[in-house]
Amino acid sequence: MSRVSKVRFTSYEKSIFEALDLLDASARLPQEGLIIIKPNLTNSSPPPVTTPVEAAQAVYRYCKLHSKARVAIGEGTGTGKTRDVFSALGYSDFAKKYQVELIDFNEADTVVLKREDTLHLKQFHMPEVARDAFIISLPVLKDHSFTVTTVSMKNMFGLAPEPFYGGSWNKSRLHSPSTHHSVVDICLYKKPSLSIIDASVALTGNHLWGANKKLGFIIASFDPVAADAVGSSLLGHDPAKIEYLVRSNGVLGEMNSIEVVS
Repeated sequence: MSRVSKVRFTSYEKSIFEALDLLDASARLPQEGLIIIKPNLTNSSPPPVTTPVEAAQAVYRYCKLHSKARVAIGEGTGTGKTRDVFSALGYSDFAKKYQVELIDFNEADTVVLKREDTLHLKQFHMPEVARDAFIISLPVLKDHSFTVTTVSMKNMFGLAPEPFYGGSWNKSRLHSPSTHHSVVDICLYKKPSLSIIDASVALTGNHLWGANKKLGFIIASFDPVAADAVGSSLLGHDPAKIEYLVRSNGVLGEMNSIEVVS
């Protein structure tokens, strides 16, 4: 059974700390190596299109309190230059204040990985810095025009470097022949080690210009499939009808047996 914490939002620090404590996350964080906090910064639009920097700050503080590993922020934006988006959304100021490394996956050195069990990405250009890192996926809960919802698993598209997966936008090649398949495949190469979902204010209708919907929750889990299933249900969708979740169930995580704790 997969455990998912779901707590009422009061502030990012209080609610994220509470959600992680319910998972005993302090005992499960790595004590060496690299932790990469991966927000959803698809472009320079303000939250809830993108992850608020305050959420990333809270996760960073939790990691620094409970881990001796190095902690960085990593993203490869969907449009524009990652460094410009970091600057526009306050991440550059945060990094400067706390001396946190900002990693641009779109420009990172890569290593080619291969898998035969993928749906169509039989090889993947993985940013070398992310290969062995503990990735914390930190998205905002949103509807998506291609995959019904975009939560912690779809957020891993940021790992795909623009030189290999770009076209009309930085990740456009991942949307053909199937965005659902690409979500599964990228997570087969690197799924979130921990998912923390900002469901305080969700985005409905469209992932780039939808309507804000106040839900008032923080969701967290070490199982990304369970986390995304709970998040998708909050948006009013049946996880059993979302292809990337159905294909991931029993492979990348579990959505048939979930314990929600609050």
